Amino acid sequence: MTKLAHVIPFRGVRYNQRLIPDLQQVVTPPYDIISPRQQKLYHRLHPLNAIHLDYGLSWKGDGDGDNRYTRAAATLNLWLDEKILVPDPAPALYFLREEFTDPEGQPAVREGFLAAVKLAEFAEGIIMPHEETAAGPKEDRLRLMDATEANLSAIFCLYSDPRQKIVSALRKAAERDADIALAEDGGDRHFLWAISDEDVTSLVTRELAGQSLLIADGHHRYETALAYRNARRRAEGAGGDMPYDYLMVYLSHVEGSSPSILPIHRLIGGLKEETLARLPELLGPEFEIEEAGGPGSDRARTMIEKVKTAGRQRNAFGLYLPGQGRYYVLRARSPRPVLDPAATGHSEAWCSLDVAVLDRLVLFDSLEIRPGGLNAGAVVSYVERTGQAIREAEKCDAAFFINPTSMEEVKAVAETGEKMPQKSTYFHPKPLTGLVFRCFRFE
Repeated sequence: MTKLAHVIPFRGVRYNQRLIPDLQQVVTPPYDIISPRQQKLYHRLHPLNAIHLDYGLSWKGDGDGDNRYTRAAATLNLWLDEKILVPDPAPALYFLREEFTDPEGQPAVREGFLAAVKLAEFAEGIIMPHEETAAGPKEDRLRLMDATEANLSAIFCLYSDPRQKIVSALRKAAERDADIALAEDGGDRHFLWAISDEDVTSLVTRELAGQSLLIADGHHRYETALAYRNARRRAEGAGGDMPYDYLMVYLSHVEGSSPSILPIHRLIGGLKEETLARLPELLGPEFEIEEAGGPGSDRARTMIEKVKTAGRQRNAFGLYLPGQGRYYVLRARSPRPVLDPAATGHSEAWCSLDVAVLDRLVLFDSLEIRPGGLNAGAVVSYVERTGQAIREAEKCDAAFFINPTSMEEVKAVAETGEKMPQKSTYFHPKPLTGLVFRCFRFE
C-alpha cells in the first residue's frame, strides 16, 4: 500500500488578544536564528514573550529539577491556567499571508498555512529533507519537547500546487477580517485566519494526500519530533494516531516560494598569511578570475551583479580580500558538474550546486580549511544578507559571495534522496513563533 502524506487541522493555542492586543511584543523569529544578544532582548521586551517558552535563558545553578526546559513547561502551564494562552474551540488550519521585501528589494507576498502533519521516517519518501543537520540543536529541542509536550514553533515545508487549488480555497475562506494582523518594525506584515470549515480542511487533506512534502526549514525540529515519537511509542506501547505522531508545520506551495531563498555567504577568519598572499594563484587552476572594477563601494555591487550573470552558465562566486581592498569574480573553468560524482559519491545534482563547489573545492581543497590542513584553525562564518556580509567582510580575512540556491536545485537534490550541505539555503521570511502553539493535551 502506498504511504501518503497526512495533513489535518489541529486545535491551536493562541495568545488572548484581550489581554495582549499588541502581538508584536510577544512573537519572535525561530530560535535558531536568534543570537545570544537577541535572546536577552526578547526576554526583556515583554514578560509574556514567546521566547520564555521556546528559547529560555539558562541560569547559574541550573540542574535536573530546575532548568530552562522545566521553566518553559511551568510557564506554559501558568499561561494556560491564567488564560494568557487559550485553545481554539475547534480544530483549524491557520492561513497565513506574509507581505515582505524580496532579495531584490521588491514587495513580495507568500501565502501558506499551519497544519498538523503526521510524522514519517525519511525512508518512507513522504517527508523529504534537503539539508544536513547537527546533533546539538536536536538534543536541545528534544529536551524542550519532552518537558512541554508541545510544538512551540512550526517547521516549514513546501508542497506542489501548480493550479493553486489549496491556496484558492483558503483565500476564499479568509474573506473576512484577519484573526491576527501585525506589522514588524522592519516592515514585514503578517495576517492569520483560523479556518475550521470542514469542507475546506477536508479539501486540503485530500489534495495533499498524494504527494511528498519537502522540508525547507526546521530539519532539526523534524528529526527531534521523530525521536520523541519513537521514544513515546517504546515507553507506552502505543502508536499510530497519538498527538505526538504529528508535528505543527507551516506549508507553502513551491511554485510561490523561489523568490524567498536568500544566499548564505561565507566569511573566513584566521587564514595563514601565505594563503592570503597566494589566494588568486591557488584558485586559478579551477576558476577564471576577473577583478571587479569601479570606484569605491561600487566595486562590491559590480562584483555581486557579475557573479549573478556568470552563475547562469557556470558555478561562480565573488571574492573580497579586505586586506588588499580587492574584489574578484570567480567563474568555474568547467561546466557543471565541476565536482566528480564518482569521486564524491554524490549525484550530479549535488555536485552542480554552487554551495557544494564552494565548500568542497574552494574551502576544503584549495584553502585547506579542514582537519590537518594548513588552515585547520580558520573560522567560517555564515551571513545571509548580502549588504550585511559586505559590511562584516571588513572584519575578516576573505569573504566569498554566492548566488542563492534555486528552488529547482533544492528539489533536484531532494528527489535523489540526498541532503544538501549545511548552510545551503535560507528561506525568508521565517514563520514567526508565537502566532499559534500546538499542545498535545488539547488533541
